[in-house]
Amino acid sequence: MELKNLGKGIFITLVVVSVILSIFYMYIHFFVNDYTLGINNINDQVALDIVNSDELSDEQKDEYEDRWFMEANFYSNANENGIVLQELRYNYFTTYNLQSNDYRSTGMQYLGEYESSVINVGNEEQANEGVRNEFYYYDTTNDITWSGYRGQYGSIGTKLNRNEVMIIKIDNRTFGIQLTGQYSYTYREHKFAIPKKITVVYEYGDVFDAVMHAIKSASIGYGDYYLTIDLTDYFTIQEYDTESGQFKEDNVTDIIKNYAVVKVHYDENGAKNANQSIYGSIACDPKYGQADTDYWQSRFVYNLTDNMLTYRYSDAYQGYFVGLSFDTRNTLLATELCDINIIIDIDTPYITNNNYNILGIDYDAFSGLEIDTLTIISEQPTTIRLLDRCLYNTSIKQIIRSASVTLDISDNAINNEYEEVVL
Repeated sequence: MELKNLGKGIFITLVVVSVILSIFYMYIHFFVNDYTLGINNINDQVALDIVNSDELSDEQKDEYEDRWFMEANFYSNANENGIVLQELRYNYFTTYNLQSNDYRSTGMQYLGEYESSVINVGNEEQANEGVRNEFYYYDTTNDITWSGYRGQYGSIGTKLNRNEVMIIKIDNRTFGIQLTGQYSYTYREHKFAIPKKITVVYEYGDVFDAVMHAIKSASIGYGDYYLTIDLTDYFTIQEYDTESGQFKEDNVTDIIKNYAVVKVHYDENGAKNANQSIYGSIACDPKYGQADTDYWQSRFVYNLTDNMLTYRYSDAYQGYFVGLSFDTRNTLLATELCDINIIIDIDTPYITNNNYNILGIDYDAFSGLEIDTLTIISEQPTTIRLLDRCLYNTSIKQIIRSASVTLDISDNAINNEYEEVVL
């Protein structure tokens, strides 16, 4: 009898444990979310419709002017006479009345060819408020005077994030458009691990990447034109009911595919002056390239960032030092009239995802190259060591650093005068 009761007790205990484990498993499976920001799985975006500006009548141009929600500017630098410049601007209203004094434009600018990358965030709030550090952001209310900031260092009011609802006009009707696209999947680290639910949310860097990819792949090539692409996986659009003062429940997202267009300028040249930007500014500098036009026409500017650099681990210092690969160094040395900018942003996804704790610039890393500017950016207090001969014989003009960055410069690191600028 005692053995029988013991068996029953063990059986009941096993049942209870199984139920608890099942509940825990189901909770993990359905409720524990890892949010991921910025995986562009639809960056093979192609044009659905292309209209050359030169082929439009005045009446058609007026019609298109009332339709484009986004404006893109892309200098590819195929002729190697400037820099690669990509820009995407959003034109919208801040109220439902669609009055001209409520008109606003907010946009993004990237120096180089942007490719979206992965950022893991902890929760939905962080995902909705996330802003990419890689971009320069611009904002205007009068289409004349632009405020510009780089990444997260400026006012959040000028930046694009998923919380933003923009008001647009189509056929004199009012619509609210918001970046809401996302999808979920389950993931387990190994066969016996409890699966986690991963929620991937698209952010404005993904939209930027998709638009630029569509421009590059469009059959029309370089020129000025209007481009229609499918952004239904990104945005939700609802019509505003002026009588009730609320949005209608129906999601009319197909409008962004079938009606709204992107106004495009795609240029085979590189950008050389701030006036080529739709913001009248490059890298938040409205005088960019204007001080010496002849200089810009005769020199090639090369920006070294992220994966263009190498990272050597030092056992002595327990961290990484930035340098150049042998091939890249030889290519730059062989390029005549080449000015080089080095941009080390310790907070970029490429650095953080690879767990590179950057401690400084390596021995002899850039010696002999023509360096114009070294920029070092970090949110957290950081000491960056400039090791021997790292910038020797470079004629470097400027070192720009975040206020949180402290430089530890060895005696033989630099052998010319330069300007130091604190952000």
